[in-house]
Amino acid sequence: MKNEKLLDFGKQEAGYERLYPSHENFKKNIGAKICYVDFVEPHRGTYFVRYAQIHSVMRSRLFLDDGFKEVDIRDIIDCGIKTKEQ
Repeated sequence: MKNEKLLDFGKQEAGYERLYPSHENFKKNIGAKICYVDFVEPHRGTYFVRYAQIHSVMRSRLFLDDGFKEVDIRDIIDCGIKTKEQ
């Protein structure tokens, strides 16, 4: 389930590129905007793509949007980071 490709970077999440969800990757990209999927409904297979800005990282917790939203890094199934525009 962890290696599923749920995000479509060609259409829906255009302007984002795939990012492996790890402590080091999030720590290097503090302040960047990300899109992620952290829950897939087990019976239907439905999920929501969420968008946020990385605020900080502590142990296995990712704090988003001014530190109000908290997500466990191990729960993130698929993730993308906004590409830098020229």
